[in-house]
Amino acid sequence: MLDADSLASLNTRSAVRGFLASQLSDLIGGKAQHELPEELAGLATGSDREIIETARRLDKSYETCSAADAKSPGTVMGRKIRDLFASALQRMKQLPPDPRETLHVPVPVPAGGANSGQKRRTRR
Repeated sequence: MLDADSLASLNTRSAVRGFLASQLSDLIGGKAQHELPEELAGLATGSDREIIETARRLDKSYETCSAADAKSPGTVMGRKIRDLFASALQRMKQLPPDPRETLHVPVPVPAGGANSGQKRRTRR
């Protein structure tokens, strides 16, 4: 499955994202979204931010599983995918940011929405 040497040989974050998408496709094996467990639907590999968010979501989903769940095919696949995302994310952290994107800079979100800093004017 995941060849650590292949991942280590990648020199850009976009190459890591491409490798991750390819490995993910191989793991899922062409299954339709509705055939996958809920945790594995909509896995995103298009940007550094998507990979971070997906890795966090997978960690939360698979960090605590009962003994019965641990052996189910969906859980086994989910853990493999979680490990794949974790490995890719670790490699991306070792690489410099791609010119248009950064991994470590948080995206600012206004507290009250897009117009939170503007006062509303009323007509008199």
